[in-house]
Amino acid sequence: MRPPPRSGIARARAELAGARVLAEHGFADAAVSRAFHAAFRAAEAALLVLGETRAGHSDVVSAFVRRAVRERSLDPLAGRLLRSLFNRRALADHSDAPAPDREALAALDDAGRVVDAVENWLAEPALSEPPDPTGRATRRPARPPRRHQRG
Repeated sequence: MRPPPRSGIARARAELAGARVLAEHGFADAAVSRAFHAAFRAAEAALLVLGETRAGHSDVVSAFVRRAVRERSLDPLAGRLLRSLFNRRALADHSDAPAPDREALAALDDAGRVVDAVENWLAEPALSEPPDPTGRATRRPARPPRRHQRG
């Protein structure tokens, strides 16, 4: 059984709180990494509502941008920030140079925006309710038919 999306948001908030503690105690690299994971948990919660699961971090980021942002009108800034956090986390985890403290604070702010955006989106049933299981309904307007050139 899948956990409800609200528990995903609660987990995201807990990750964000942990990231804040790390930043306050001078662990900027770890704070950037945990900030990404907070936003990642929120993205997973959004995908779960849409009946999607993904295995890897990059897969979740891509599916989140495609399914929640492009197809379901979640704030586009949330998609850009999640991708940015994904890249910053990779640098923080794999670079020899330590992340500056200001980078950790920026990552915390950005992750908070992503979590807030997903939480607000989940509160709008018209945008976030699960797709029609029959596959007959779509939330996206259909493309108009192509016009054929005469002549």
